[in-house]
Amino acid sequence: MKKVLIISGKLYVGGAERVARDIGVFADREKFEIHYLVFGQDIGSYEADVEAAGCRVIHLDSPSMGYRRYYRALLRLIRTERYDVIHAHTMFSSGWAMLAGKLCGVPVRISHSHSIRGFEKRGFLKSMYEKTMRCVILAFATDLVACGRDAGEWLYGKAAFSKRGKLIYNGIELDSYAFDASARAKIREHLDLGDAFVVGHVGHLATVKNQSFLLDLMSPLLRVVPQAHLLLLGDGTDRPMLMEKIQTLGLQRQVTMTGNVSEVGTYMSAMDVFAFPSLYEGMPLALVEAQANGLPCCVSDRIPEDAKITDLVVSLPLEVEQWLAPLTQSRRDGTRRALEQLREMDFDVSGMLKKIYSLYERN
Repeated sequence: MKKVLIISGKLYVGGAERVARDIGVFADREKFEIHYLVFGQDIGSYEADVEAAGCRVIHLDSPSMGYRRYYRALLRLIRTERYDVIHAHTMFSSGWAMLAGKLCGVPVRISHSHSIRGFEKRGFLKSMYEKTMRCVILAFATDLVACGRDAGEWLYGKAAFSKRGKLIYNGIELDSYAFDASARAKIREHLDLGDAFVVGHVGHLATVKNQSFLLDLMSPLLRVVPQAHLLLLGDGTDRPMLMEKIQTLGLQRQVTMTGNVSEVGTYMSAMDVFAFPSLYEGMPLALVEAQANGLPCCVSDRIPEDAKITDLVVSLPLEVEQWLAPLTQSRRDGTRRALEQLREMDFDVSGMLKKIYSLYERN
């Protein structure tokens, strides 16, 4: 049996966190004993899932609270538990795990990139930290994995990823996101949507996801489609700001915020078009899910090309007037064509996990 340490940072609801969760939930208990290392003492939504699957969750202070203290605690943990695999999903901070794993003789050390560089300005110290950590990762990781080519080139550098990188797409349980007409009727009745034209969005409520842009869209969209309604799935730190903006714009009756929900696929079936105006992304699972559901998807032009898997996706600049026509003219694909295309391209969770477990099983 292989003993695996997955370093996820947090186990909140999110794309990278969902991948980390699925590794433990679907793992063969006769082959793998899986532990999770998360930062801070907050209990994430996915912790109950992995613990129910027999995994152990360990909490440590994050590296940002003190790099030396974190590294020493990590060394103690690895030496005590004698892991066979370390799989880190924490971007540049993965360098600490790769170094500690090498010093402790862990044979398989996987760095996994899930994002790309944001558009915010980076200071000198931040830039130096990232450059140093990139060097450490390249020196001590046995495997350089990424959910998309852009994500791999950002964390590891273009040359290194081209030479050593492994591309493993974030997978989902495709069939659970297939369009369901009965679920559409049920959710619309539950949310009192009637015959509304529903613009849907799924994502952590945070600046990078740019839900504020969707609120800016609503007033001009309502002038064109009076029955338009915005359905926001997810929760996060921006929730108070968004609720205040809804009040300011007088959109209380035209916007529904559900918070985090289970069975996201059923809510997607209630949507007519999917809007995703992120400032940057790696390989967003929500966009993969929307395509599996047959939803037309209007996304920002900052989404990586390899996330636009089917012809359901239209890429747009972040200018309100540019989104109105694509949103109102989009029509749902009532077939399973996109879902089967995703399956063929290994976006099913089983294909993703097969590739990850094969890395774990190496001697």
